Amino acid sequence: MKVLTFFVMSATICVGAEFNDVFEKALNRSPNLLAKQEKILASRQALKSQSAYKNPVISIGANDLPLNGNFLKRDLEPMQTQFVGITQEFETFGKLELKEAIARADTLVLEYELEDMKIELYKKTALLVEQISTSTMLIELLEQKKSNLEILGGYYENSISIEDGLKTSVELQKKIFALEDKILELQDKVTSLKNEFKYLTSEDFTSIQKAAISEEFFQEDIKKSPKYKIFEIKTKQLELQTTLEERKKYSNVNLNVSYNNRENFDDYLSFSASFALPIYGTEEIKVKEVSHLRAENVQKEDNYLRNATMIFQNNYKKAEYLNKRVENLDAILEKYKELTLYEKSNIKNSITLEKSIENENLLLDLKIEKLKYKLDIKTAHLELFYITKESL
Repeated sequence: MKVLTFFVMSATICVGAEFNDVFEKALNRSPNLLAKQEKILASRQALKSQSAYKNPVISIGANDLPLNGNFLKRDLEPMQTQFVGITQEFETFGKLELKEAIARADTLVLEYELEDMKIELYKKTALLVEQISTSTMLIELLEQKKSNLEILGGYYENSISIEDGLKTSVELQKKIFALEDKILELQDKVTSLKNEFKYLTSEDFTSIQKAAISEEFFQEDIKKSPKYKIFEIKTKQLELQTTLEERKKYSNVNLNVSYNNRENFDDYLSFSASFALPIYGTEEIKVKEVSHLRAENVQKEDNYLRNATMIFQNNYKKAEYLNKRVENLDAILEKYKELTLYEKSNIKNSITLEKSIENENLLLDLKIEKLKYKLDIKTAHLELFYITKESL
């Protein structure tokens, strides 16, 4: 299989101190994570019961009780006994060990589910910080554009005819109104993002350092992710379940030992063994049922791998393409800055306020576009991180 790599600065997860603190609090306070941890503890306790034999059964009784005036008389004949016995069921052909292994797989699945939830929480929290930061900077850039247009509007009101000034003012107001709409939309988005951040972390959003993910991403690492490991474990678990159902064709043995007491006669011990006769084929039906469930899980595993591979390749190509776009945009920004400086310093008489503001707003537009590209790149990185990360 071809290896796809995405090279960045280093091969470690670099988490800013502030982000790390917030994320640790999110891990410790998340109701979903805490609930999953309790379920793991319960599963570990259940594992102990699967590795132990069933409790023995104690039986106490008396037989041959006459249905006449001698009901309580126990020395009439030698068959009258009072007894105490114990019955124990013994698992045969390694069934107990198989049950224990199946229970261990249940616990392991829960542990991988917990790890997957942690990685997903990391991704969501990191992305929220990126989105809030980017949206806040976009608002600042749009406010600068709006301020520039307002300066230009004041200039027109004082320097050109009333008729021309009115027309120009109307056009400027349309542009300012459109900018105000974008600003309000972004402000509302930031509020929603901060509410979501608080929901995930139980913390109000303040100035938080971004989580910098810097590592190589390999397509093969999808199989190391908790999400994929869960499918693998369930397949192996169903294989064990199939073996267990096969072994159930050979019944468990119940052994019984009892002490029998008789009045005026010798006491004695009795011993018996019993087991079920598998003559109706229910065990074979169960084997086939579990085999089908295993085949279903194998197909789900394959489907997840295909889907994750598609997501990996799409995000890898997207990040690669957007990085090139950012490089091109940086080159354009540099050239435009140089051109603006040249115009201001060498041909001052030809640079009007209108032209200067137009140039400045075009620069702001390029910066806005760059911010959007970088957010899309970070989103792709976090998706690659999630589907390939083995653990935090």
